[in-house]
Amino acid sequence: MRTPRFTRQEVLDQFTHRPVLTKEQLLEACGCSPMTVWRLLSREGYFTSYNCNARYYTLVSIPEFDERGLWGYEGIRFSRWGSLPETLVGLVEHSTAGLTAHELAELLQVRNVRPALTQLADRQRLWREAETKPFVYLAAEPSQRDRQRQHRAQAFRRSAPLPEPTRLVALLVEIVRHPDQTPRQWARRLARRDIPLRTEQIRAVLDHYQLAPKKGLWNS
Repeated sequence: MRTPRFTRQEVLDQFTHRPVLTKEQLLEACGCSPMTVWRLLSREGYFTSYNCNARYYTLVSIPEFDERGLWGYEGIRFSRWGSLPETLVGLVEHSTAGLTAHELAELLQVRNVRPALTQLADRQRLWREAETKPFVYLAAEPSQRDRQRQHRAQAFRRSAPLPEPTRLVALLVEIVRHPDQTPRQWARRLARRDIPLRTEQIRAVLDHYQLAPKKGLWNS
């Protein structure tokens, strides 16, 4: 076993050869104890990878995070929030309209984030919108959550295709016959006639034809 001869700079210099290292690689290169390595890293500041079972470390001065707060090196991923759970919370809270599990997995380049999201929702770190499919994860703070919900609904209405002509005509007839009802009520009436339409699709029709619903209709 080698004699532990090292300096603080020698430990830090290991990151000039390779910007991300495992604990085993650091110990092998420096010949010092794990406690000494952690003490030096803590003094300098470091990040652990949110993938690869958090096996990799890098100094805080190394990552060049993108606008999402993410950075990667050879498939090893880091975020300015640190761990995977904290990264999920950070991304959702900083999003305009919340994020689905699929959207988060694509952003993070992680295969499955659903177990972590479920735990965060159970601990009330995030809000899971149960009425949507797929689930949308929003900020836990109520006022921010409401803003995200409104942004997502507006984005859907702008992008949602209009229903096919038969269903569109049936909807317009319901609107004419029952002008004081809400999109949810129109959707229920149509569903009883085996004409499925989501409330978001109905709102898209109202937007498209510039129909003026009664006050408060958009929240129904």
